[in-house]
Amino acid sequence: MSLTRAARPTSSCPTRPAYLGRHAVLGKIAGGGLSTIYLGRRVDDGGLVALKVVRHDLRDDDEVLAMFADEAHLLERLVHPNIVRTFEHGTDQDHAFIAMELLLGTTLAEVQRACAARGMGLHPEAVAWIGARIADALQYAHDRKDARGQPLGIIHRDVNPSNVFLGFDGEVKLIDFGLAKCHGRATKTRRGVIKGKVPYLSPEQIMQLPLDHRSDLFGLGTTLWELCTTRRLFGRTTEIETVRAVHCGPIPDPRLLAPDVPSELAAIILHALERNRERRYESAGKLARDLDALLGDVGAANATARLAEMQRTLFPAELQRQRGWCKPALSIARRPSSSTGEGERRGVVSLREPRPAVASSARASGRSAAREASDRPRQPSEMTNFSAV
Repeated sequence: MSLTRAARPTSSCPTRPAYLGRHAVLGKIAGGGLSTIYLGRRVDDGGLVALKVVRHDLRDDDEVLAMFADEAHLLERLVHPNIVRTFEHGTDQDHAFIAMELLLGTTLAEVQRACAARGMGLHPEAVAWIGARIADALQYAHDRKDARGQPLGIIHRDVNPSNVFLGFDGEVKLIDFGLAKCHGRATKTRRGVIKGKVPYLSPEQIMQLPLDHRSDLFGLGTTLWELCTTRRLFGRTTEIETVRAVHCGPIPDPRLLAPDVPSELAAIILHALERNRERRYESAGKLARDLDALLGDVGAANATARLAEMQRTLFPAELQRQRGWCKPALSIARRPSSSTGEGERRGVVSLREPRPAVASSARASGRSAAREASDRPRQPSEMTNFSAV
């Protein structure tokens, strides 16, 4: 069944669903342009997930729903250590959702801002490691084929610091394939529309030429240049000026602004930033191999641990805040099903709202209101179009 549907009257008061698929919804943790992110808990094993849900006021927008469905169907094909993992997607009680791996950490854009506030930059080894892992993820996505062995033609189209996630455990993840190009998408980019963050677009995107996988490498090159220099490469005061900068503005050697950048790393970044894609890296895999060769065995051995230490140093308060999301949820998730303790009787934990009152009948039976709801058989009209991965 499609995620799109006929228009219907909308409620003036958005409601948070209690369950989405196999997941109890515990509380809101973030909001985006088209979606809201909730903390969720699988009802079968207690595992925590992030639930990406189309915003309440967009639930009748067929274009938004089609884009969301495209992203969900694409993500279920991508299983790679450097790409955020998707477990389930579908529509439950009129809420289109994607159940994803819960990531604790920050985006690379937040790291950039934190470093700038301290007047510091990332160590070149960290830049090389992050770049290599994202290049690995891109190569994997670019190589994906359909069930008939035909290339899917995946192009992320929006590689930028906001779509690279650094976990507090030091893991590096490529996120947000919402604008990705892929054969078989239900939604098509309208002529004259450019998708992606303008300062990280490739010249061929700006000129609206047919794209291939090398477009993603230019966005990654821009990101790495900025990580090395702590400056914006193409970002200007206005969008028109930014477009011109991407098209024909100077691309200086990063060592002119950051002399500690190794010449080999500078050469790799400038190779990724070739405006003529025929002179750019031919594949993300080749870019990853060059970055890994620069790091060597010694540089790569402790890279994840060093990134984790950097994240904890830059964001101590955020680390504690995000851990605070999980502690109440984990205490319930790990509680034996036979337990009748007060914590379980209170049911689903709301992270930013008062805990709901529990019905007296639930107390008498030793079960929470949430557990009663999970025991109730779902009606076909309430749960449709699930695709567990």
